Amino acid sequence: MRISRRHLQVSLAVLWLLDGALQCQPSMFGPNFARKILSPARHGLPAIMASPLHVVAALESASPVLANGGFALIQIALGVGLLTRRFTRVALLTSIAWALSVWVVGEGLGGVTAGATVLSGAPGAALLYGVIAVLAWPTRDGRSDQPPSWLALPAWCGLWLTGAVLQLVAGNNSAMSLTMMLRGAQAGSPGWIAGIDHHLALIRFPSWTAAALTAVNVLVAIWALVPGWTRNASVGLGVTVALVGWVLVQGLGDLTSGQSTDVNSGPLIVLLAVAVVGAYPLDARSPSGHALASNERARHPSPSGAAHPLNAHPVVLDRSRQDEVAGRRRTISVP
Repeated sequence: MRISRRHLQVSLAVLWLLDGALQCQPSMFGPNFARKILSPARHGLPAIMASPLHVVAALESASPVLANGGFALIQIALGVGLLTRRFTRVALLTSIAWALSVWVVGEGLGGVTAGATVLSGAPGAALLYGVIAVLAWPTRDGRSDQPPSWLALPAWCGLWLTGAVLQLVAGNNSAMSLTMMLRGAQAGSPGWIAGIDHHLALIRFPSWTAAALTAVNVLVAIWALVPGWTRNASVGLGVTVALVGWVLVQGLGDLTSGQSTDVNSGPLIVLLAVAVVGAYPLDARSPSGHALASNERARHPSPSGAAHPLNAHPVVLDRSRQDEVAGRRRTISVP
């Protein structure tokens, strides 16, 4: 199946609808949302960014029902708009604006200034929502059945290079940081995941663990630049790291905690990988590769009377075949 921009739009719509449903949880309509989710997001932010977050948290605390109800309606409206082809562009543009607002105000820049890594959810689910919306934007002629934007590959590489940098900063460049990450993940995770995290936190990881994680991030970014098996490996390795982090460190986005507002970054990274596969087919011989080539020939037909590039060079016959053809010609020419 060929992956198109419409597939990304529908996937994004499902995620927005899920976020709207999570925003309707009973705990969100009380003071806990501002106190336990919005206020902690200010930690590590510059003062110029922490101030707007403080204002939003104060407004949420003053009227939690009205504010939270508005948040839920916006996200549900985005999902419905993306499912309706007529309002796709408006919904995508609003998705980008809303995602960036949530990334700054609600997620505190995805925790990148507070020591988060790709495993723990950086650079933030909201930012990835905006990136996916850009990749799913319809073409100039309004078509959504075309492959995702070519920007999918730069976005993929940029994500993992950012992950490598975050893994190198103070606090994340030691084996103990992974242990502390696993201990902290036990709080909001389902019981069976918390049990796995507890046992993993008891392991004494080697000193080179952080360096290995950094190397993995760099390899995923670099391998993606080379077509063929290396790009396959980049996508496969990146998806594996994203899912492992989503399960063990992000606790499935804390969906069962009653205080989760989104699925966290793991599924969004997988969706970004899907966009890369759609924009750059892993195998040129695959049906999707042939479909892309057919679309290109349909959009750029050869001029009338001009030879098609594929037919520019005559077929060269082997020596025995040439002799056979020449012999037939001589036989026909004899009276």
